[in-house]
Amino acid sequence: MHIDVSGMVCPQPVSIVRRCLEELEPGDELVVTGDYPPAERSICRTCYKHGYAVTDATDDDSDGAETFTLRIRVTEGVTPSTGETRHRN
Repeated sequence: MHIDVSGMVCPQPVSIVRRCLEELEPGDELVVTGDYPPAERSICRTCYKHGYAVTDATDDDSDGAETFTLRIRVTEGVTPSTGETRHRN
């Protein structure tokens, strides 16, 4: 799944990413593109806090615009609907 949060400022991008992650299963990947550096930091912080694997795949545009691309993987042991870690019995 791919979403573009360009033109949005916090907290909207984080809310959108969290809603999208709720729809994914372990092993699925969400690619997020945006242009607001504080949103990138907030998304990363939120994902790390809730146990999602985040990879920075940023490519700067040749026109000088700063954009970011993040790959967020839903890992085994994370419940996408809540972001909480599953405990095995």
